[in-house]
Order: sequence, then structure tokens, then C-alpha cells
Amino acid sequence: MKIGFIDVQRAISESQAGKRAKDRFQAQVKKAEADLLKEKQELERLKSELDKKGPLLKEDERRNLEGDLQRRYVNYQRTMTDQQQELRQKEGEMTGDILKELEKIVNEVGKAEKFTLILERSQILYSDQAIDSENSRGACPACRREGHRGRRSFHSQGRAHR
Repeated sequence: MKIGFIDVQRAISESQAGKRAKDRFQAQVKKAEADLLKEKQELERLKSELDKKGPLLKEDERRNLEGDLQRRYVNYQRTMTDQQQELRQKEGEMTGDILKELEKIVNEVGKAEKFTLILERSQILYSDQAIDSENSRGACPACRREGHRGRRSFHSQGRAHR
């Protein structure tokens, strides 16, 4: 019987696909933050202008400007909430795509290396420390494919993925 385990989070964060997805996601986050910052600065400018000119304006004009400012602030909050939700969804989709690819690799390696069982590392409550040693004899096929020379995702028979 040959049992192995994989640290999925580590495999995602260290894989080339994971790194590319993280970079794309970070670019989307920065764009969303920049857009929100522009709107926030505009709201602050309008509020400052209203505070300065408010006492000099006619009552109707001041109320109209206050109403406009309030509507824009509500829209800003909605946009911020929508973008956060959209980013969470995109992050989930990217992670799901990587997990599908990782599952294929795990299946290939499992068959090629004749594993009986491969478990997710975070689900293991106990394992002998000898299994998780630094002692490595070259990268496993999945690591070679992902470009992790000298790193291992799969643990078995005293070989560790570090």
C-alpha cells in the first residue's frame, strides 16, 4: 500500500498557474481600488466645495447639491460592495480552474507512481515526521511539469515535498 499527501494550498501558490492567476487577480484588485479611490476623492472634493459654498447658496441649490452628494455616496458604496463581490467570485473561479488542473496532475502522478491513496495535507491529523523530512531525491513528475525543481508536492515513503 502506498499512501501520499499533497498540500493543495502550497501547490496552488507555488505553481506557475497559481502565480499567474494571483498576478492577474492582483491587477484586477489594483484597478478596482484605483477606480474607487478616484470616486472617493471626487466625493471628498464635492463635500469640501459644499461646505465652503453652502452658506452662500440659496436653500434650493444647497439642498440639490446635498442630495446629489448623498446619491453619489450611496452609489459609491454600492459600487464598492459590487466590486468586492465580483472579485471574490473571480478569485473562486480562478482557484477552481487551478484545482481542476491540479486534480488531473494528482491523478496522473497517482497512477504513474502507483499510489493507493493520495490525501490532502490539511486533512491529516497525524503523520510520522520521517515522512515529512527534507530529504529529497529530485522532483516528482508533477513538480517537474510545474517547474519546481527540487520541490515535491507529494509525500510518500519518506520523501517530502518541500
